[in-house]
Amino acid sequence: MIQLEPLNGFFQRGRALQATYPMRMLIVRDGNGFLCMNSGDYPLLKGRIFFIPEEGLVRLDGEITSGYWLSFSSLLYAEFLLQHLDPQAKNLFLNLSFRDLDSHKSTKTYSLLDQLKREINVKKDMPFLAQYLSLFLGYTAGLDGYLAALTLDDLQQVLRFRAILEQFYRQERSIQFYAEGMGMSAGKLNKFLDRVLGKSLTVLIKDRIMREAEELLLNSDYTIDEIAGLLGFEQTTNFNKSFRRHKGMSVLKFSRLA
Repeated sequence: MIQLEPLNGFFQRGRALQATYPMRMLIVRDGNGFLCMNSGDYPLLKGRIFFIPEEGLVRLDGEITSGYWLSFSSLLYAEFLLQHLDPQAKNLFLNLSFRDLDSHKSTKTYSLLDQLKREINVKKDMPFLAQYLSLFLGYTAGLDGYLAALTLDDLQQVLRFRAILEQFYRQERSIQFYAEGMGMSAGKLNKFLDRVLGKSLTVLIKDRIMREAEELLLNSDYTIDEIAGLLGFEQTTNFNKSFRRHKGMSVLKFSRLA
């Protein structure tokens, strides 16, 4: 569902780059020449990241001294969209676009990519990789403004927390459980989450549960009772109350939007 390969060498526009999956990104650490698409030719500048639409062949004309070629499935992109509901996220791969990173952001971007490559090589599970990719896209596209101010260590800790949360949010609610998974005290984890995400663990878990509830109500054949059980609610009435507080409407009314 995801492929990440280092890219370097001389390229001629007569040969297209091959991608395993439809969503494609070209990350240029250093290079010169052009990315050639049907819509035109775009300079390969240092620190430039291209978000490439599904349609159209990708051709290079020039030299990339250091870069990455990243492709991933629409399923992984859908997870990113669930976490980023603004139109800018939905339009990210609609047309070819790019973003230029300064040297500081470029250094963090490449550190994240190097780590992501290691995670792919050790065959981390898809939920983990989906969280990693979502963080990476949010950071490089400038959608998560708070991430730009974080250190690389902070970014790695956010990623680790997201991966643990993604795996256990349905059944685990205690701060102690997540603190142990992060290798820190409960107090330190609470302070970290408040500093970098601006939310408590309780709120983050509720947000994740309600996001999953919306997805299941709109795109699955489960009954409301079954969804309540899947999300760890002992009684459907508790699920209904939580959903109404979160969404401002009943579960039944929301499910009819499907």
